[in-house]
Amino acid sequence: MTRRDTQPKRRTDREEGLRLLFGAALDLARQQGRLADGMKASQENSSLERGLFKLRGPRNQLIAALPVQEVRDMLAYRRQVAREVMGRAGVQLNDANPTRIERPKVRIQTAEVRALAWAISDGRRIPYRRRRHEEPLIAAVLLVCGVLPGLIYLIWLSGRRRQYRQELSKLVQRWRKAGMPEPEASFFQLYGT
Repeated sequence: MTRRDTQPKRRTDREEGLRLLFGAALDLARQQGRLADGMKASQENSSLERGLFKLRGPRNQLIAALPVQEVRDMLAYRRQVAREVMGRAGVQLNDANPTRIERPKVRIQTAEVRALAWAISDGRRIPYRRRRHEEPLIAAVLLVCGVLPGLIYLIWLSGRRRQYRQELSKLVQRWRKAGMPEPEASFFQLYGT
């Protein structure tokens, strides 16, 4: 058996895979403060080189060199967000179904869900928010220990949620400005069960 036979088949072609990595690299660079708002990166000039994903600008200037593993971790986070968003919307994507069966399930969702699906499938930036399942427990323990620490924690959580909602509404505006496109066909293959 050759090495090629033992490797799992790709779910997407190389060009589309690089586009998805580019979107994850943009999110990672923004999260790390290496890509400021308004700064543009060029997908055509960005490349995968020796274990690094190099984000470059329109004039080929280096913006950030990010370890590929960290970019892949961000891509895994984007997949998780896609599955959570679709699950909360009551849509169970099935990669065995043809796209024409799955696409109408997304069309009837809210603008936020549709914009997130489009952004994830097209390698666009998405709002980043780590969800911690222990947040309610932490809040309860802090409230029991003292009202003030618990209230401070709840106010901090509220601010994080408000910032996430603002970023999500900006994404919806960008999606509407782009003509409300639907997610790529690969979205249903990559993020299905």
